[in-house]
Amino acid sequence: MLNKLNKNQIHIPLVFTLLMVWSCTDLEESPYSVVTPDNFYNTEAELTAAVVPVYSSLGNAQWGGYMFLQEVSSDAIVVPTRGGDWDDGGVWRALQLHDWDATLGFVGEGWSGAYGGIARANSTLDALSRAEQTDLVLTYTAETRVLRALYYWWLIDLYGAVPLVTDAETDPENPPGQTSRTEVFDWIVDEITASLNDLEETHGSSGYGRITKGAANTLLATLYLNAEVYTGTAMWSECAAACDAVINSGLYALMSTPTDVFAIENEGSANSENIFVQATLPLDGVSSFRHMATLHYNCIPASPWNGFSVLTDFYNSFEDDDARLDQILVGQQYVLFGSSAGDSAFDRQGNPLNFQVEYPLIDADEHAGPRMLKWPIDPAMTGWFSGADYQIFRYSHVLLMKAEAALNSGGDVDTYINLVRERAGLDPLSGATADDIYWERGHELLWEGFRRQDQIRHGTFLDAWTHKDASDGAHRVLYPIPQSQLDANPNLVQNSGY
Repeated sequence: MLNKLNKNQIHIPLVFTLLMVWSCTDLEESPYSVVTPDNFYNTEAELTAAVVPVYSSLGNAQWGGYMFLQEVSSDAIVVPTRGGDWDDGGVWRALQLHDWDATLGFVGEGWSGAYGGIARANSTLDALSRAEQTDLVLTYTAETRVLRALYYWWLIDLYGAVPLVTDAETDPENPPGQTSRTEVFDWIVDEITASLNDLEETHGSSGYGRITKGAANTLLATLYLNAEVYTGTAMWSECAAACDAVINSGLYALMSTPTDVFAIENEGSANSENIFVQATLPLDGVSSFRHMATLHYNCIPASPWNGFSVLTDFYNSFEDDDARLDQILVGQQYVLFGSSAGDSAFDRQGNPLNFQVEYPLIDADEHAGPRMLKWPIDPAMTGWFSGADYQIFRYSHVLLMKAEAALNSGGDVDTYINLVRERAGLDPLSGATADDIYWERGHELLWEGFRRQDQIRHGTFLDAWTHKDASDGAHRVLYPIPQSQLDANPNLVQNSGY
């Protein structure tokens, strides 16, 4: 199945008023620099065209190396081997069993995807610096700086110390070495903080999908949430303050039900919970297709790939009346839409299709594993694709960060965690603990790219779970520097343990 992912480029739209452009991340481009355009940006259309390629690199958050590295390595999501399906030389098992090395393709894709975005940002910022510094130019500059900071967050989270490159052009004879994780962390924080005043509170429906003050503050809060992991120094009060900036803005609120958050029609101003999304459209090549990776071949006419499943232990950790279980398919399955919608679904041998909670990692059958359907199927979709947007940051993440920050720095914990729990139909907690917050984040943010981070922060990432033994060393909390990068750049040093 991996060949399907590689052969089909994903084009991610950014929705602006004057221009709609699709672009895809070229993982073969130079990881640190691209050719700087020799033009200047003066009109809004030109500015939009300049920043769209920087936004398009977010494709790795929606689908690609970054998401696989975060989620398939965790206790939440797995890709079992069903006969010859989804084996791909064992790459998926390597992630789940913490048996990767520096040659694993996903390790390289996470690095190249982030640096592709950084290279585009550096090129754009170079050109923007030579344009007339109008308010509009300053806003687009701030957005681009925050996007670049986000890509550097991905890198320090995955790899630790990485090259910090902020110029559009670099010396190919002297490629950059690594900057410490702490120094890059401090630089990211400074970049975001320096950009805040030039960001808009909201762009309205015409700027749906663009960076705002709320997105920047949520990124800051997420950095502070994990500061002790990244730098050795906890920053809980700073995390709480960044969360407060989002909460007190009055721009965001939880949707009524977990399902409402991800509904196809709940986009733009219709969704009060979205802070920063990767916007998609229901057209082939420019849309989301997560449902294709998890659903059985016969669930919809487009013939999904029957891949990703929720791990047994994680599924069993939900409370029985948790409304978020409605986003996970178990038991007898039915055709979800098309001319046979509502009919019982069958496997390829003609047996009733029944998703099983208990299943092996290797030699699993077609029925193995609960299946995520968090991002719903778009009945109007063409082929594989769906119009479901992908939420990079949403309000429940902020509320749960605020609860964790309050627990560690003093303050009201229960109010914030209970807002999320009660939306899920669960009883409120009194005296919520770190473990309560850990599991609430896991259940609320499943497959949104936070589980590995949460496990590392709470000290569980190296533990054993459903199919996995305890990891073979503490070095597994970082990925190795990709071997391809070590071969190309003699100034890089491999992470300890690899």
